[in-house]
Amino acid sequence: MKKLFHIISNPVAGKTKSEKNLQIVQDVFAQNGVAFETHYTHYKGEAKEIARELTSRGEREIVALGGDGTLHEVLNGLADPTACNLGLIPSGTGNDFAEHAGLPLSAKEAAEVILKGETKATDYLEVGGLRCMNVSGLGMDVDVLERCQRGKLRGKIKYLLSLVQSMFAFKGIKVEVESENVKEEHNVLLAAACNGTQFDGGIKICPVADSTDGKLNAVLVDFIDGKIKIIKAFIQLMKGKILEYPTAKHFLCDTLKFTPTKPCPVQLDGEIYKDIPFIVRLKRGLHFYR
Repeated sequence: MKKLFHIISNPVAGKTKSEKNLQIVQDVFAQNGVAFETHYTHYKGEAKEIARELTSRGEREIVALGGDGTLHEVLNGLADPTACNLGLIPSGTGNDFAEHAGLPLSAKEAAEVILKGETKATDYLEVGGLRCMNVSGLGMDVDVLERCQRGKLRGKIKYLLSLVQSMFAFKGIKVEVESENVKEEHNVLLAAACNGTQFDGGIKICPVADSTDGKLNAVLVDFIDGKIKIIKAFIQLMKGKILEYPTAKHFLCDTLKFTPTKPCPVQLDGEIYKDIPFIVRLKRGLHFYR
């Protein structure tokens, strides 16, 4: 039976990038005689709804065209992640999981990866009943994201301004950390469960992470009072060397639980959630074009 690819396109991802990339992908598919249908999203959460409807009726070939947020929605919409093939055309601002997975950022080349027809078993996370493709976390990174959402500026400037504001306002979060072999209390600058290596548009939170090894990476960076020390920690983070920082801790596990002493929001693939338990399990069996 001939494959039918379903492209779920977020037209607002990456400003005008998605529209241009969609045309490129459609041209590549058409030139190669590949059957496809395009499904446009019009509001937040619709990519999840489309993916759910398609896969519930047995469609197997799903392509997300957008950024990490679009991929997050599509992953959460799959009726059974082990029963379909998932492709990605990176078209967002950050494209963190795409870079981690070694996907080309060129729409033409990313489409050609899908046309080769080779998928690789890829892990994902289950966090409080939701799926996460890349990185989930709590702490200062969430504080920065919340400030970004409230700000009126756009692009990297908005993120950098929010980061500076957060550095001077964030006071740490007390968290109990549990896994198979660890039970500790920390006052964290940030705490993350990583499947991928980077977040927030290229910041390498866990450079050693491998989304095909069947292991979950836990990263904790303890809060140290003093703005200079926090700035030094984030310089290490920006350099991709946070695991070398004196107050950082990294370990591998199968399950992970973060229990903050006070309710706090968490981020999954850059999307902020409130009132979900931060209980993480690594899941396997997703067929991802890469």
